[in-house]
Amino acid sequence: MQLSSNRQKYLRYITILFFISLIGLTLHALDDALVTREPDWYNISVAEFLFDLALIYLIVPPIGLWLARRGHVIGLVILLAYAFPAFYGAGLNHVRHLFGSFQGSQLLPTIFKALGIDYAPYLTNHGFLTVIMNMAGLGVTPPHGHTILSDAVVFFNIGLNLVLMFYLALAAREWWRARTLRRLSRDFRTE
Repeated sequence: MQLSSNRQKYLRYITILFFISLIGLTLHALDDALVTREPDWYNISVAEFLFDLALIYLIVPPIGLWLARRGHVIGLVILLAYAFPAFYGAGLNHVRHLFGSFQGSQLLPTIFKALGIDYAPYLTNHGFLTVIMNMAGLGVTPPHGHTILSDAVVFFNIGLNLVLMFYLALAAREWWRARTLRRLSRDFRTE
C-alpha cells in the first residue's frame, strides 16, 4: 500500500516517539520492580513481574508499530492501546501517587460493580492476571514513593505519550482520507 508523504512523516515521528516512550516505560518498570518492590504487592518475584511487563509492552506494541508502518490501521489502534495506558497508568496515576492518592482510575471498577462482577479475589496471588488488573486501575496500591529520577521520567513520559497520541490521530486521519479517496475513485469508475 502506497502511503502519503504526510502519513510517512507521521509514522516516522510515531516510531521515534514510541521507542523513546518504551525506554521511559522500561525505566519506570524497573523503578516499580526494584525500588517500590511492586512485585511483593502481588506475591510474585521481580523476574515474573518484569516478564509480565515484557509480554505486555515488548511484544504486542512493536507488532502494532510494524503493522502501522505497513499501512494497516489496526497497527495504529494497537499503538493507541499502548500509548493511552502509558500516559494514564504509568503517568497520571504516578502523579496521583505523589499527592497521596493510591487508588487507580475508577472507570473499570464502576463498570464491573454495575455489572455485578466481583473481581476483588483476583487482585492478589494470581500472577499475571493480578498485574494486569492492577495496571488497569482495579486495585489500590499501598502507599509508596518513587525516586526523583523516576518522577522526572514520568513527567517527561506524560508529555511524550500525549504527543505520540496526537501523531497517532494524525496518521489515522491520513488513513481515513486515503480510504475515502479510494472509495470515491472506485465509485467514480463504476459509474
